[in-house]
Amino acid sequence: MNAHSQVDEQQSTEEKIKQAAARVFVRKGFAATKTRDIAEEAGINIASLHYYYRSKDKLFELVIGEALRRFSKRMDEIFNSESPLQDKIKSFAHSYIDFFKENPLVPLFIMSESQSNPERVEKMLADQKTVNKLEEQLRQLGDAGIIRKMHHSHFMMNLVGLTVFPFISRPLMLTKLNMTDQEYDEVLEERKKMIPEMIIKHLFLRTPD
Repeated sequence: MNAHSQVDEQQSTEEKIKQAAARVFVRKGFAATKTRDIAEEAGINIASLHYYYRSKDKLFELVIGEALRRFSKRMDEIFNSESPLQDKIKSFAHSYIDFFKENPLVPLFIMSESQSNPERVEKMLADQKTVNKLEEQLRQLGDAGIIRKMHHSHFMMNLVGLTVFPFISRPLMLTKLNMTDQEYDEVLEERKKMIPEMIIKHLFLRTPD
C-alpha cells in the first residue's frame, strides 16, 4: 500500500469512528457511552479506536462538544444584542435552521442528554445572563402594550419548539408525509421565514414606535 492510500484509509477510519461516536452519544448519552460501544458501532477493535482517539472525552469534544459551544455562543449573540425583538426572532430561526441542517445529531443529543445528564447540557447552553436579558426585554415590551404579556418560558418554548421539532421528528415526518430528503430540506428553508411570521403575528399587538 502506498503512502497516499494509507492516508486515505486513515482518514476514512477516523471519519467512521467520529460518525459512530456521534450515533452512540445520541443513543446512550455521554455518561453511559463506553469506548467499546463506539468501537463496536464503527466495526473496529478497541485497540484501533485508541490508536486514533485516546479517550471518550476527546471524541465527544470533536463530534458534539464543539458544535454545542457554537450553538450556545450564537444564542447568546442573538439575545444579548440590542436588536429589536422581531429581528432576534428572525435571526434565531434563520441561524438555527442552518445550524441544525449542518449538525443534525445535535438536537437529538440535547434531547437525550437532557434526560440522563441535564447538568452537562445546562453548562453548554445559553448563559443565565442571556435568559435574564430576554426576560427583561419581553417585560418592557409587554408593559408598553407592544406585545402580549407572557412568561418568557412560553416565548422560548414556541421559538425553540418550532425550530427544533422538525429536526427531531425528521425520520417520522419523511415517512408519514411521504417526502423525499430534498423536499423536506426545501420545507425547512421555507420555515426560516414562516416561523418568525407566525410568532411575530401572535406576539405583537402593535408596531413599536
